[in-house]
Amino acid sequence: MASAPSNTSNADERYGAFTTGDGDVVVYDTDNPDAWLQSDYAVEVGPASKRTSA
Repeated sequence: MASAPSNTSNADERYGAFTTGDGDVVVYDTDNPDAWLQSDYAVEVGPASKRTSA
């Protein structure tokens, strides 16, 4: 699994993400220090060129 980016793009400056030393991914809200989540599993999210509904 690839590491989460440590910086966000200009369009998404409100949110950030980093990978801990244990490999967990932490996603956080830069405007609210109480708003964050941590997971030991992450998937990349992006535009889907071929998305189908079930």
